Amino acid sequence: MVGAILLGILFLATVWITGSLLSSSVNQPIGEPPSDVVANAVQFPSLSGATIHGWFIQGKENSGAIILMHGVRANRLSMLERARFLSGTGYSVLLFDFQAHGESNGGNITFGYLGSKDTQAAISFVRSRLPKEKIGIIGVSMGGAAVLLAKPQLEVNAVVLEMVYPTIEQAVSNRITTRLGDWATILTPLLTWQLKPSAL
Repeated sequence: MVGAILLGILFLATVWITGSLLSSSVNQPIGEPPSDVVANAVQFPSLSGATIHGWFIQGKENSGAIILMHGVRANRLSMLERARFLSGTGYSVLLFDFQAHGESNGGNITFGYLGSKDTQAAISFVRSRLPKEKIGIIGVSMGGAAVLLAKPQLEVNAVVLEMVYPTIEQAVSNRITTRLGDWATILTPLLTWQLKPSAL
């Protein structure tokens, strides 16, 4: 009996530690934009509770604006090549760090739950700067999930989603099997449950 209880405690502790590692913040200093990117450092508040940090590149008038949104455990640096290409064609571009990533504060990664609030904040920021421009979004992985999880639906003119996981459960399952092997799929329901308190 005592052995079974100890095994149960060990199992729950393993799940909790694994979940904490998967969802732990990945903050790091980003620094100044590269010399070939004419961007201004910006920050704005999000209803996720974070102050969002990013770079804004002013484009040509009436050319539109694109918001670039990175994947899980990445930051705005991963979107730089897209930013270079888009700004070179005249678009204004906002690339930013989701909460708990890069220079944006936040306690936990929530795989798009709180990122959806950061997305709303990014749209509001661009609208305040460029009220007459059409706005598009490019979201990669978690960045795409943040678009799909947004409520109410985002009011933008175009959306491109890349490598978006179909569900949060699938995202968690993929992460843990990559690190621990196929057997770890049995942990998915408990780890998904663990994410919900982190998102509150």
